[in-house]
Amino acid sequence: MVIFPRQKTDDSRQRKIQRIGEIIPGALCWGVLVLGIALSFFEPIWAAVFIIFYDLFWLTRVIVLSFLTIIAYRKLKKNQKINWLRKCKKISGKYDLNLGSVYHLIILPYVSEGLEILEPTILSFIESNYPKDRIIVSMSCEKRAGEEANQNQYSLKEKYGKQFAGFLTAVHPDNLPGEMKAKSGNANWALRNALDFLKQKNIKHEQVVVSNFDCDTRVHKEYFGAVTYNYITNENRYRSSYQPLPMFNNNIWDTNAVVRIISLGTSFWHMIESVRHERLVTFSSHSMSLVALLDVGMWQNDIISEDSAIFWQCYSKYDGDYRTVPLFLPVSMDATLTDNLKKTLINQYKQLRRWAYGVESFPRLLRVFLNKDCKIPLSSRFSIIFTMLEGRVSWGTTSFMLLFMGWLPLMVGGANFNEMVLAHNLPLITQFLMRLAMTGIISSAILSFFIIPRRPKHYSWFKNIAFGLQSLLVPLVSIVMTATPAMDAMTRLMLGKYFGSFWVSEKKTVKK
Repeated sequence: MVIFPRQKTDDSRQRKIQRIGEIIPGALCWGVLVLGIALSFFEPIWAAVFIIFYDLFWLTRVIVLSFLTIIAYRKLKKNQKINWLRKCKKISGKYDLNLGSVYHLIILPYVSEGLEILEPTILSFIESNYPKDRIIVSMSCEKRAGEEANQNQYSLKEKYGKQFAGFLTAVHPDNLPGEMKAKSGNANWALRNALDFLKQKNIKHEQVVVSNFDCDTRVHKEYFGAVTYNYITNENRYRSSYQPLPMFNNNIWDTNAVVRIISLGTSFWHMIESVRHERLVTFSSHSMSLVALLDVGMWQNDIISEDSAIFWQCYSKYDGDYRTVPLFLPVSMDATLTDNLKKTLINQYKQLRRWAYGVESFPRLLRVFLNKDCKIPLSSRFSIIFTMLEGRVSWGTTSFMLLFMGWLPLMVGGANFNEMVLAHNLPLITQFLMRLAMTGIISSAILSFFIIPRRPKHYSWFKNIAFGLQSLLVPLVSIVMTATPAMDAMTRLMLGKYFGSFWVSEKKTVKK
């Protein structure tokens, strides 16, 4: 067993490995782009061949991912139709836990979000198909947000508190030792508050499933039932997390086309990852056993991306014997939306940059894998390193490679290269392959109408047309709002320009 380490260390060897791990993702991304440009100038033939093979690889990948999206969608529709509470009742007595003995502890940290954001979240818990006397809500407001923000949780407790087994409130102090301003510190504060409540009520840790939710998370009515069923029937329940499908649908019709493209793309990607469950890592709102959470010392409070880091904490603690169980049920959250378009786009960029900064787990994981006491199989270590690096490099470079590199050898390769048959055919081949790859975008555009809420009545049917035409913006959005923030985040980590705090996405609803 090797503990998933903190970033800071007094060990000189560990510091070197940490810095090398921080440099590698960004260096690989810049290396791919620089190599592509250099080959275009000095070896345009090699550049052209590379580009054609890269396009073929991406075309194959788009086709595969499109099929996986359809598989995930079918699983999603199937699981939404299941009455999971009824399934839980049917297995009563067959396992050491049952429906009546499992409690759901919902951790709900927030900063300054108003009741228009928080109240629908609480209502989604109440409207769920699950006994509310088995649900405990633990909210925690950041002290820096002020008394007005703090009052929101007291208002919710007064209005809805009696419907739950417990409704706890807390105020997270600023500048606690060892904490950065991040979600994890507030989540830990809410958890500690809940631990006292569990002790008073004589509820054992083995009975508790913890859900760490963003404050705008609205669960599907069958979510808690599905988690309970999987938790009870899972022989390895204490070494598993439970991951729903994150969908940014709460206000999807209210925001702009750019944000909709990104929100839907994110949802599709997590649908795909759920099908490839062997590589699934927790993201955003998810659930896990209280036993495992306490065993690893709760969420690390010196990291931005605590949602994925908690998976790696458990994976390291249990020598690789930890996994994420896909639920194929949606949890709906807010897409980025502010008072004006410019601010909304800036906020969306910063949110994507924060997500991309999740690569900060890579150097810590590298330190785990290089530790002489690590018992995780070598094959698993290599697989994880490859998956993490390939994913980040693809995120940061693919859009640039596909949209720009196909033309670069023609522009800078020189007269001799431009006279070759390969030079004349390169743009034709690239265009043809990209048109084929557009089938993936088209299929996603069609499928998007099946995973979003119905168009609100106050919008005309012209909104559907605009929704469909937004796919034309995908190439531009993929460059400016997807690849660029990823490169930004990895470059900052590479240069040691660390994020000092968790950037909180502004959440806004449109009044009907």
